[in-house]
Amino acid sequence: MSHLKIETDERGCRTLWLDRPAKRNALDEALLSDLLNAAIAARTTPDLRLVVLRSTSSMFCAGADLNDWADVTPFNAQRLSLLGAKAFRELADLPVPVVVVVEGAALGGGFELALAGDIRIATTQARFGFPEARLGNTPAWGGVPRLAKLAGAGTMFDVLLTGDPIDGERAERLGIVQRLCTPEELDARLNALIDSLLACDTTTQGFIKAMFGNPDALIAAQEAALAGFTATREEASARKQAFLASRRKS
Repeated sequence: MSHLKIETDERGCRTLWLDRPAKRNALDEALLSDLLNAAIAARTTPDLRLVVLRSTSSMFCAGADLNDWADVTPFNAQRLSLLGAKAFRELADLPVPVVVVVEGAALGGGFELALAGDIRIATTQARFGFPEARLGNTPAWGGVPRLAKLAGAGTMFDVLLTGDPIDGERAERLGIVQRLCTPEELDARLNALIDSLLACDTTTQGFIKAMFGNPDALIAAQEAALAGFTATREEASARKQAFLASRRKS
């Protein structure tokens, strides 16, 4: 049974719902795999305009499922680390905007998941933190460099070395959260954000993401743009038509 529900509306807005409330949406191997597969599927979905990631409950995500990590072998620890990092990287590198909705806490791996989005909208009840140092391990899914990029090295060290969570208001001041609202305002504010994103050109949004994201994604976007330009030139079309005609004659 999958704990990730996927809905896509007629506008091309796809919502990924974390749906493991009994475990506070803890990220076990199955849920990480579902997130990876959902990101891969989103990349190849025609007419997809944006992705929203949120929870079906009042808790966004408590982080990695400690049942997978309490007595883990070095091999499995590395395998799970690579799986989570790949899943979050696939989400971050999607060519469409990724909006993360945070209600309640986003801790550990849940914080890393939230940081993989482009825009975070959170309620005043949200909390963010990395309690890993208190558990004797370090984050493994790409959240540390993303946090440093957003809020600076000082905030990164503060959060990592103390394990103390930060509330939604401080997260907004630090640039971690882009839209902050009360729980009662959330649906209206989220819908307004979605409307603004859908009012923009999808291709342009993809290039903007590539410009400031993964360098490999920028190279891929540049190659795709150049290939699209060269392939539609009259000279290119004529040469292809001539090649096909010569093949038919032979």
